[in-house]
Amino acid sequence: MPDYIIVVDNGNYRIVKRLASDLSYVSQIGSFGSGDDQFNNPYGITTDGTHVYITDTSNNRIVKRLASDFSYVSQIGYYGSGNDQFQTPRGITTDGTYLYIADSGNNRVVKRLVSDLSYVSKIGSFGAGDDQFISPDGITTDGTYIYIEDAGNNRIVKRLTSDLSYVSQIGSTGSGDDQFNNPRGITVDGTHIYIADTNNQRIVKRLASDLSYVSQVGSSAPGNDGPIGITNDGTYIYFCGTNNNRVTKRLASDLSYVSQIGSSGAGDDQFISPCGITLVVSSIPPDPPSIVSVVAGIRKNTISWSL
Repeated sequence: MPDYIIVVDNGNYRIVKRLASDLSYVSQIGSFGSGDDQFNNPYGITTDGTHVYITDTSNNRIVKRLASDFSYVSQIGYYGSGNDQFQTPRGITTDGTYLYIADSGNNRVVKRLVSDLSYVSKIGSFGAGDDQFISPDGITTDGTYIYIEDAGNNRIVKRLTSDLSYVSQIGSTGSGDDQFNNPRGITVDGTHIYIADTNNQRIVKRLASDLSYVSQVGSSAPGNDGPIGITNDGTYIYFCGTNNNRVTKRLASDLSYVSQIGSSGAGDDQFISPCGITLVVSSIPPDPPSIVSVVAGIRKNTISWSL
């Protein structure tokens, strides 16, 4: 079986499956609304290889669907601040057992079981402290740690998956190497994290171990993408360019350009403000990890390596 990317086409209220190899169209599901096959401002997406999990932001819910044909499975959530409630959920990631959700409007990160979407734990309140957030957005995991884009504080926060406890952070407001401006997409390959630094219109590569700077591509020049949502397969990164309504594929090693697809519209090869993206991998590389993190921003996206 081939590998696929699944894109959250926000403005068209749908999710779209495409081949990872050449970005060609495969299938889609969705329209505007609150029904089982509808979305209202869908944003983040992640996969465990069998299911996809989508943050349906303006419906304040998490939707679980089969990755194979996008058929509906279940959902959880409605507006509020209780354990089974959300307020504009955005980023989502999984380690195969748990979901980790950036519940942006509640300024917290929520941990839930993938099996039945039931509540496990949460962390966060409004502020700039170690256990606080302002509009957390992208989120990714390598199985041991989660990496959170604390967008309102313009920083990346690293926490343990086990109990959501604080480990470290990097970032402040600006355009320097250790600064961000509204970061809204993140993915990890086990060694590096790749950050969609949205308002700086660049992709930033950093070490996952200590969050130190490695390299970047892009600038704030007019016409650039405004990247939101990013994923990787270890060889390539794939990210959504909301300004240009396209998906771009680049090499993970040096961030060099490979290919792209998209323009503004509702056709099979078009998008309106794409944001979340995840990758379903079918092939097994040499010495594969049991879980390889990719994004999703928006939005972490996890690959399960399976036949």
